[in-house]
Amino acid sequence: MLSLLCLIPSLVLLGFLLCAYLMARALLRPTPPSPPDSPERYGLAFESVQFLSRDGLRLDGWWIPAARTTARTVIICHGREGSRERELPHAQTLHKAGFNVLMFDFRAHGRSEGQYVTFGMYEKDDLLGALDFLAARGIQRAGVLGFSLGATTAIITAAITDRIAALVAEGAVARLKQTLARRLWRYGVPLPLGWLLAAWALVFAATITRGRIDQVDAVRWIPHIQAPILLIHGAADDLISAAEVAELSVRSGSRAVVWQVAGAAHHQASQVAGAAFAQHVCAWFEQYLPETP
Repeated sequence: MLSLLCLIPSLVLLGFLLCAYLMARALLRPTPPSPPDSPERYGLAFESVQFLSRDGLRLDGWWIPAARTTARTVIICHGREGSRERELPHAQTLHKAGFNVLMFDFRAHGRSEGQYVTFGMYEKDDLLGALDFLAARGIQRAGVLGFSLGATTAIITAAITDRIAALVAEGAVARLKQTLARRLWRYGVPLPLGWLLAAWALVFAATITRGRIDQVDAVRWIPHIQAPILLIHGAADDLISAAEVAELSVRSGSRAVVWQVAGAAHHQASQVAGAAFAQHVCAWFEQYLPETP
């Protein structure tokens, strides 16, 4: 009996670590393609394109040129478990406002190559590949509209290149561990245990991907960005807190402006704000994107 009692702590620890490992695998797993959709359904002329990420993965995308020749271009970056198809309404809005639009699927999403979702760690190489694609077409700088994973990736990338001229980020993950713990809390896992599970899941994720996923927190990167940033926050977002968005704003210096949308959950600001969302985004890019390459 005594030996059995001694085994219980070991079994509990083993069970905890197994849960953390399974959580890591779930976080990293690829997202299958969304139901087929096309810019054509939104009245947009487009070109199906492929380009390489900086680390050599083939990425699928759409190039949607403006009605008149211009260098003003916006790259749209979707969220985790999403794809470019979900963001087509934003492409339509930006096109109507006179911008070229580049949309693509991140690695391990949609129709792009890739084995793992890495929360921005390697997705930055995808966005750098998109910027390289534009440079080959004579467009040296562009704006980025990012959502959730796409917003975090845009912040990381803008911190390491000056080729992002302006940035709109909705639902950027300020601190990944906290966000994961809140997601677990949704499913009834108490926050102290959720924090521990999230921390160990990130340890396993880093081992699996051979990278520092713990370093993707937007708070680490935003102080190094020189481009103007519009941070959009849904007031009902239960994954990203208003305090974290405020911290991002403070850490950006004077380069970030926060727009809070009442009643909007994570990645839902456009659905709640409607035309006001389009007005804010288009006005931001009209102010800061260059007309010439």
